[in-house]
Amino acid sequence: MLRLRTMSRCWHQSRTYRVLAIETSCDDACVALLDRFDPARPPRVVEESKHTLDSAHAGGVIPTDAAVHNRTQVAVLTSELLAKNGWTGLDRPDLVCATRGPGMVGSLVGGYQLAQGLSIAWNVPLVGVHHMLGHLLTPRLASNGQEPQFPFLSLMASGGHTMCVLSRSLVDHEILVDTIDIAAGDALDKCGRELGFRGNMIGKELAAFLEQHSQEWGQPVDFDIKEPLLNVPGRKDMLAYSFGSFISQVRTNMSKYYPDGTLTDAQKARAGYRLAQTVFRHMVAKIKLAMRLRNIQVDSFVCSGGVAANTMLRTMLRAELPEIKHFHFPEPRLCTDNATMIGWAGIELYESGVRTPIGKSVVRKWPLCELDEYKV
Repeated sequence: MLRLRTMSRCWHQSRTYRVLAIETSCDDACVALLDRFDPARPPRVVEESKHTLDSAHAGGVIPTDAAVHNRTQVAVLTSELLAKNGWTGLDRPDLVCATRGPGMVGSLVGGYQLAQGLSIAWNVPLVGVHHMLGHLLTPRLASNGQEPQFPFLSLMASGGHTMCVLSRSLVDHEILVDTIDIAAGDALDKCGRELGFRGNMIGKELAAFLEQHSQEWGQPVDFDIKEPLLNVPGRKDMLAYSFGSFISQVRTNMSKYYPDGTLTDAQKARAGYRLAQTVFRHMVAKIKLAMRLRNIQVDSFVCSGGVAANTMLRTMLRAELPEIKHFHFPEPRLCTDNATMIGWAGIELYESGVRTPIGKSVVRKWPLCELDEYKV
């Protein structure tokens, strides 16, 4: 097995260094440059770049198309950013961080193999980052890892994952609630398409549309949406998410009330609000249930991932979890997939002594509760 140059496992607080970060877990090719110019202060995000595959015509992300897109774009973005900022020759990065999983294998390979190659060519360390750990740690970037303090709770909500997590340390995370079918973001995308939205990021477009038509929220509309996994005889206090039923419910409503497939903007806003409200109520209810059943008492709560940018969800979390003292919501651009979060997570891991052997490959499934390889 190829090995990197020998490095001390103890990171010296006096050292400054520069980081190249790469994220390609799905349909986004993302690259960022971070300057760890002062160990006592947050790293400076020198520049970041992102190119998203246009899947609007396909009605969703096709894995083979995403793989080709990422292999093509990530190398171009990396080359452009390094050259533009003069991070070449002797001024090259000192550390390479890249998403190693979980995600679509074809997409992951495009970015991770580039990171491996640059690590070898530059003779610098490589840190393979867990994608969801990147989302989870994002709020700690602004405070240089000081806030939120462990332990804390997180709601990780995106197009690929939806889970409630209890984090006790950088590498100790317990999944309290996970989805038994699809993720919330995926469901909102598919439901939005059924309501008539068209585009590359339908869930985001639905949220923006609802904000623009907030006067319609809560108004009467022929649209019946029920929350899944409620208590029934033989099933009580189920700690799980389920979002697949929302798609079938929307289709049933469209067939029953709007057989021609068209809604006015007012109808679309009212139906969309009822849908989003029920989806988010389901998410928050299971968090409250987990806290009650496990007697969890923490001061801080993180909400991250693409769905976390939704202001309706943020408002509901604050209202329904009064026992939480501090809520941490990343700025919207850091909620969706990005390389900055991978760079920051890589920095936290690197400074705790983590180095990824160059022979490690990408991982399609990698539970957040299984981070033993990071324990040094």
